[in-house]
Amino acid sequence: MPLIGVTSQTGRTGRVNVTPLWGVREPYRAALEAQGASVVVLPPQPGPQLEAVLERLDGLLLPGGADLDPRHFGEDPHPKLGQVDPLRDELELAAARWAAAHGLPTLGVCRGAQVGAVALGGSLYQDLESAGFTRIGHDQTAPAPALWHTVELEEDRWLAPLFGRRFRTNSYHHQAIRDPGPFRVLARAADGVVEAADLPDHPFFLLIQWHPELLPDHWGLFGLLVEAAAGRRASAAD
Repeated sequence: MPLIGVTSQTGRTGRVNVTPLWGVREPYRAALEAQGASVVVLPPQPGPQLEAVLERLDGLLLPGGADLDPRHFGEDPHPKLGQVDPLRDELELAAARWAAAHGLPTLGVCRGAQVGAVALGGSLYQDLESAGFTRIGHDQTAPAPALWHTVELEEDRWLAPLFGRRFRTNSYHHQAIRDPGPFRVLARAADGVVEAADLPDHPFFLLIQWHPELLPDHWGLFGLLVEAAAGRRASAAD
């Protein structure tokens, strides 16, 4: 059974001495386990310790969450920048770079997609509406499992067998990939916002802007990660 590491996000507990809690939202665990994976949560940790853990994984999931600090792509904060988490930024950027360099199968979801692009030299729109993307609302008000807008493929790789060339997704974000860096754009929304990209010449490094963990019909994306992770595990055993 392939082992997938999921980077963690911060919660807080306590009234006086506020203590951070590091964990993963339940839908990610459920989606991965439904596809046949075992899950381990990755908290922030020093570089050598993180690398030692990554070496033992078969795959990596970078999940959604808070905004990425724009200093990581050379910009000052926009007035509409939301909450940032420096410890999580450092964890995920380091993990994404290691995964890219070592061929570790990786799936980035929403924030995780943005982290993947920035980790390898790309950049983000800090706020889509302020950047002129007003044709489509990307931060939907309808709760899951409602679908929001259409996505159209530019490349058939990975997504076409699951969804066809045009399909609907949910959308819970106000930031998005501006410059994908070395990633190849696979799909866009009708207004041009990048919805999916992958890393050429990598076994599996896929970025997805929507939230498939909230849509059981989209859990096949996690299946792609688990399949790639299982292949890595089998190769290591030979």
